[in-house]
Amino acid sequence: MSTKYFILSKPKSDRVDDTTDHQIHVINSPLTFILPYNNIGYYSTHGLFESSLIEWCKQYCNKNQIFLDIGAHSGTYSLCLSDLCKKVYSFEPQQQTYYALCGSVCLSNKKNVECIRVGLGSPEQVGIKTLNIISPDGGGSSIQPQNSQVLGVEEIEIRTLDSFQLDNVGFIKMDIEGNELDCLKGSVETIKRSGNPTIIFESNTPNNPELFKYIVKELGYRSVFPITGVNNMFITVK
Repeated sequence: MSTKYFILSKPKSDRVDDTTDHQIHVINSPLTFILPYNNIGYYSTHGLFESSLIEWCKQYCNKNQIFLDIGAHSGTYSLCLSDLCKKVYSFEPQQQTYYALCGSVCLSNKKNVECIRVGLGSPEQVGIKTLNIISPDGGGSSIQPQNSQVLGVEEIEIRTLDSFQLDNVGFIKMDIEGNELDCLKGSVETIKRSGNPTIIFESNTPNNPELFKYIVKELGYRSVFPITGVNNMFITVK
């Protein structure tokens, strides 16, 4: 069975039972994204953020393996790559962004995408932490100390990836604003059990010796390389 949805919108001042100015929006596209309004100019002109990188990532997906979208935001990677994977786990801890992610998955009718509202970190980080929100679009939010102005905070749950006891992971995308090293420290068993899947990740420090050394020395990857043409994104090589 496959459930399809439409959107009904009403003016804020309406009584619930007043149907005078309500609108019905029927969406027939197989991919439907709920995206932050403050970036509408970019989306209208250029399409999805990192669209070329998402397309490039398709080569690392396998229909018999799991894709982990760690820091999924509103789900652009998760939705665009879902048909190429057996299962997608989309991790997004920020409340409103998580709701947008769930809505995008629902409207796109993606049955193999599971949205999980937790942040991933190290064993030492497990518990309730404060998420610093620095942008109205939900991007850049982090549990790490911030140099930028903090617009708001939320309390979020941190778990290790290993606590989910996943295996058969074929590809990982990780964009969690400075918490990448801690996330990997909580992912050791999952990564090794899955045979060291390819990981693409963000690092705003171009030469991040502690993070890169951990990937090679502790996780057993051969090297880390910058992704050509993309700022601050790197890929593991086994």
